[in-house]
Amino acid sequence: METVDIRVDGMSCGGCEDRLTEALGRVAGVGTVAADHEKGNVRVLFDSRRIGEAALRERITLCGFDPLDD
Repeated sequence: METVDIRVDGMSCGGCEDRLTEALGRVAGVGTVAADHEKGNVRVLFDSRRIGEAALRERITLCGFDPLDD
């Protein structure tokens, strides 16, 4: 398992956190998800043999948010 922190633009409330947490949590290979709209990031524990960071970023975009590069 690996952990990645991704900066996310567009989260403005707890509802945004919930939407992103739920969407990423349904992805095969994802363990835990912790989104924080105040910090503008999401931390994801995932199995890199099943899913990669690029696919996580794509899912964030599909949720209507913008994953930022470091």
